[in-house]
Amino acid sequence: MKNNILKDKIDRELDSKTILNHYLRPYHRYGELKKNQHISNPFIATKQKTPSFCIYNDETGKWRYKDFATDHAGDIYDLVIELYNTDLSGAIERIAEDFNLGSPEKVKSAINIS
Repeated sequence: MKNNILKDKIDRELDSKTILNHYLRPYHRYGELKKNQHISNPFIATKQKTPSFCIYNDETGKWRYKDFATDHAGDIYDLVIELYNTDLSGAIERIAEDFNLGSPEKVKSAINIS
């Protein structure tokens, strides 16, 4: 239950494009990724000769990612899960902490109490 409350807070208070750019920044040399601007897939160790990973906004207005070479696709939570080898609760906790949506103790408390 608390996990859903914190996820709702992230969805309500943060822009999904900002979150994607925050976590993808180490994987490209652009200041901010734009819609359909391709970079190498951050989930594979070797740099792609032809980058096929991009961000886009879906029909609901949320920003998502897609890699056409590997079929990786998802939202902000999927990205953090993949990048940090965690689960949904860990992704929510990381985003909340990285974007200062509460003290680490409050975030962990919200995640662990259901």
